Amino acid sequence: MMSDQTTLRDLWESGRLKGAEEFLRQVWVRMRDCEKLYGPSCVRVGLKGSGASPNYRVRPIQKVEFPEPKDGQWLDETQYEYLALMNCAYGGLSHTRTHSGLGQETWSKIANTIDEVQRLRKEIIAKKRPSKTRSA
Repeated sequence: MMSDQTTLRDLWESGRLKGAEEFLRQVWVRMRDCEKLYGPSCVRVGLKGSGASPNYRVRPIQKVEFPEPKDGQWLDETQYEYLALMNCAYGGLSHTRTHSGLGQETWSKIANTIDEVQRLRKEIIAKKRPSKTRSA
């Protein structure tokens, strides 16, 4: 099991995160979708497994308050989506929602922001580019 202080950068720098560029793109997409609805988001990684394709949880950074539904009213779509988001994780291989293994002890205590994920993505992409050296 990984340390509860593990971050996405730790997984990449240690060489454990497989297909890092695509993995982080998928995480970033889910974070961006969360931000469109609820403001700034963060991601925590699952601690079980090797870290090659960890499960992850995306959350709004600040708690979102909704008005209480009145008698006979249904929650609106944004409220349903928020409840689903708060009660799920994403599978690290499929990037689809899962509802298992959601106990607090299975997730990193340190969260990455969307800006941190984007910076790491850019670093990985930059390292893959061939250097532009001229031959004499």
